[in-house]
Amino acid sequence: MNGHRLRSRVRALYFGHTQTAVRFQGVLLALDLLIIGFFIGSQFIAEQYWFWMVDAAIAVFLAVDLFARLFAFGTLRRWLKFPTTWVDLVVLATLLLPTVLHNWGFLRILRLWTVVHSERFWNVLARGKWDDTYVEDLARAIVTMFVFIFLAAGITQALFLGDHPKLNNFVDAIYYVVTSLTTTGYGDITIDTAAGRLFSVVLMIAGISLFFTIAQKVFAPQRKIVRCSGCGTDRHELDARFCRSCGGALTAPLRGMTRAVRRR
Repeated sequence: MNGHRLRSRVRALYFGHTQTAVRFQGVLLALDLLIIGFFIGSQFIAEQYWFWMVDAAIAVFLAVDLFARLFAFGTLRRWLKFPTTWVDLVVLATLLLPTVLHNWGFLRILRLWTVVHSERFWNVLARGKWDDTYVEDLARAIVTMFVFIFLAAGITQALFLGDHPKLNNFVDAIYYVVTSLTTTGYGDITIDTAAGRLFSVVLMIAGISLFFTIAQKVFAPQRKIVRCSGCGTDRHELDARFCRSCGGALTAPLRGMTRAVRRR
């Protein structure tokens, strides 16, 4: 009985909307942002002796956070169902196995993706004002593009460093990735191997897709978020009463707007 009560409390802290829960989530979010800042900064400076201490502290925090979420969900199956869990496990592996995965430490930037795609972030940010809104959609698209650029630069550094005289560090890798993604093609850094050319093709195709997605988010008309019980479509015009895909009546409550209605 005590275990059930404790699980309910942990679940309420992680996923609730009470003042106590929001404060708790705010502390976790602040720690997450500090960790992400360290991950990004460490890619641009030479490795220091104290990095391993910071890595160890982050590994402890991440392991506790993962275990707490597992405890809150109650079952391993539910815990593993979320992509953020798998991403955090990958990040934890880079922290626990630094010698084995030294060249792949850039994967830690995936933590940024998990934070922005978590309910914790949007519950705390402006007290849920932008949760399930146009702002959330656009922010997630932009962060996805940033994370992709960072990952692509990391892969470039891990696989192709030294293949070109001007490809010598992470900054050079980012420059190469951005010029490829934007299809600018300055040509001052090229990877002439078969694998390098295939990688460049993937970058250019991905870049076009990512920029098109962001442009679509920016210029598309704002929509309300209400999931159709018939077909599952969840984006509809603001004045829509029927689903734009199947024509079914929209009777489900608006996510992200119900709290605003209650405040009024």
